[in-house]
Amino acid sequence: MDAQIEAACRHYDERYDVVFERMWQRSEKHVLGDVSNRRCRFCGKAEPEVTFADVAHAVSEALGNRGLTSTYECDNCNGHFGRTVETHLGEWSKPMRTFARIRGKNGIPTLKKGPNNAWRVEYKNDRLEIKNYEDDPIFDIDDVNKKLIITLRRGAYIPVAVYKAFVKIGLTLMPEAEMSPFGPALEWIRETDHTKSWVRGATILHTFQNGPMPPDKLVAIVLRRKPGITDVPYAYLILGYGNDVFQVLLPAPAEDAHLNGVKQSVVPFPTPGGPDPATYGRAMAKPLDMTGTSPVKGETTKFQFGFDSMTKGPPPGSTSNTDAAAKGP
Repeated sequence: MDAQIEAACRHYDERYDVVFERMWQRSEKHVLGDVSNRRCRFCGKAEPEVTFADVAHAVSEALGNRGLTSTYECDNCNGHFGRTVETHLGEWSKPMRTFARIRGKNGIPTLKKGPNNAWRVEYKNDRLEIKNYEDDPIFDIDDVNKKLIITLRRGAYIPVAVYKAFVKIGLTLMPEAEMSPFGPALEWIRETDHTKSWVRGATILHTFQNGPMPPDKLVAIVLRRKPGITDVPYAYLILGYGNDVFQVLLPAPAEDAHLNGVKQSVVPFPTPGGPDPATYGRAMAKPLDMTGTSPVKGETTKFQFGFDSMTKGPPPGSTSNTDAAAKGP
């Protein structure tokens, strides 16, 4: 085992208990909770004051989850989160989901912009098709190193709303017996005014696994600090889909009060990495400060693909004679 991964495994084994763990195919059916005793975890209301008719996805459907659902999210809260935080998560993550072929509620997202959608990125006929707009180019080709570099704009989003969406997933997966420290977090994620935030710093660690990864598998782990341990935050969500793994701090103010003002160096949760690090490169972890409360517009993100060869001419099934086809991730 890689020495760095071995050290990370030891770090988490010594300091955390796993209170939830699940790996599943996107449409594999799993139901969390008791359908015969339904009370909403987020607002505290039960039938008949609220209804539970809608399907509540434990992990956002936009991230590829179809089958993992919960019985303890009422229709009011389900709709509320969809309007207030999950739309921000969707806009922020859309470019990554397109290139990872993550199939959400309406299929794999298509990215488009310009007059008559003159530049467009979409998964079509089992291949990724990229059309460039001359006055607003989105990709560069490095012929020497055989790399295709694509620069795309995210949709408008509020960082803290994205963070709330991840925290909401973590608190949905958290076992009921572990929920007592998270009362303030439950209230905070339901707050519609995103400027009211008491969380600061790098709240998410994003690990990108290079190379082709399966688009229809998800993994979720919830970690809770072991009794007697004091040098690390109380709880994390680990969520992986496609090429992306997110390590999300789940805020528990009372449990972490002693860490206020203490500089933390977060050890990335060990991930298996891509299919062949020697070919595609090692998985890279990057801290994300998703606590900003102002809308972010026009932000760009870059994707880099290697290719074996490039030919000019129409791809299979196309009537165009100007498209270029790149092979390889």
